Amino acid sequence: MITSGTTLVVILMLYLFGGPVLEGFSLTMLIGVSIGTASSIYVASALALKLGMKREHMLQQKVEKEGADQPSILP
Repeated sequence: MITSGTTLVVILMLYLFGGPVLEGFSLTMLIGVSIGTASSIYVASALALKLGMKREHMLQQKVEKEGADQPSILP
């Protein structure tokens, strides 16, 4: 989301200050990135729900480090 936001800001500046040569290109990019971002958010979340993903699946599992049950050598 942050990457798309910064890309949209740059493309908007290109549209506003790029002149008539880049106007069509930057408008097309602006529309494409906006639609792509929105579809990624809505399609990915709906697909994750359809596949049975839950919040617990996304949480990072705690991994016990090797030797964690041993007393420390250093004080």
